[in-house]
Amino acid sequence: MSENINLILENESLKKEFAFRNLDLSQVFTSTTDDLERENRSLKYLLEWVEKYNELADRKKMEVEGYEFPPVGSISPDNDWYLFERWINGLPVRKKYKDQIPQNCTLKNPCDLDDEEIIYGTQELIKALEASGTEIAFNDEVPARLVYEHLLETLDMENELLIEGGWTLDGCTGYCPKCFQRPWCEQGSSSCWNEDEQAGEMFLIDSVKKYVSASPVSLQILQTVSEPKQDSKRDKNNLNISSDNSESDLDDEIPF
Repeated sequence: MSENINLILENESLKKEFAFRNLDLSQVFTSTTDDLERENRSLKYLLEWVEKYNELADRKKMEVEGYEFPPVGSISPDNDWYLFERWINGLPVRKKYKDQIPQNCTLKNPCDLDDEEIIYGTQELIKALEASGTEIAFNDEVPARLVYEHLLETLDMENELLIEGGWTLDGCTGYCPKCFQRPWCEQGSSSCWNEDEQAGEMFLIDSVKKYVSASPVSLQILQTVSEPKQDSKRDKNNLNISSDNSESDLDDEIPF
């Protein structure tokens, strides 16, 4: 019991050291509260780096003394140094996507855009993201309006700044039932989830239902292709493209 109290007190003391220096730990440090001993070791090591950098203030001098890999990431030495030096100088190491795209990129409510405008708006937004170093890798057949809506939501997300390379947005979280790309994705249309079982058909979110409707037989197909050692080839008959929605003609006009 006393050992746990000591660990807690040490943890609080270490965090105060960073607060005293106006360093936001949340920018570069992931807490492991289930293992305070391990967390304290990591905090001590990071604090050691901070103190040594305050003393030398130079990467080459730090590396000569054995401080080669800043404990703030694992992408590459150059990028880790970039993040560490930004952080220790009070600069953000993450930014929202919307703060990285060119300011001349026009963002509009998708409800205010007709079918032609939504295609142009999607193209413009993709180019803006690519200009900021972000690659877009959605499935080619996803309707433009769905792409645009997803990208608008993504703009409020943060990513870690990179000095080399870039991030890729593929829209995939690994959770197929809530995915806006599911009907156009090989994995999404060949895996069966509890939501499918409960719905009695392939589960689709409301925004996707504007373009695609699942037939009752889709559940049987999902169950079959999800079985081990079964052919996972997509059966295109499990989805029926809606004919009563004016936006459904966007399927073959995605700007990729």
